[in-house]
Amino acid sequence: MPKKRSEQTEPTQPRKHVFYTSQAREFIDALPVDVHDEVIAYFRTLEMQGFLEFPAGRKLDRGLFEVRVAMDGNAYRVFYCYDTGIAVWALSGFVKKTQQTPLREIAKALKIKRSIGL
Repeated sequence: MPKKRSEQTEPTQPRKHVFYTSQAREFIDALPVDVHDEVIAYFRTLEMQGFLEFPAGRKLDRGLFEVRVAMDGNAYRVFYCYDTGIAVWALSGFVKKTQQTPLREIAKALKIKRSIGL
């Protein structure tokens, strides 16, 4: 009988490898330390599991996903996408101030995605 997801052991080797664009790296490095650490921890989980479950991650559209961190009354988002094979690209990030994700932030992430050939 297959194990339930909660009973499965963590993989010992990463399933994915995360690459950071300069825009994503600059955003993440400028975050407060506790937020930075949580974002990096989610990307490590993404590397090991190959995916993030809601609420840590969420699929948007057009091949975009987001890492979601809420802390101290602020909502932080980092867009990422999957490449073929084992690559995941962190594209860009922003501090969310409205209920909906701003279209300009989605357009920015899609432009970065195209610029790296995805």
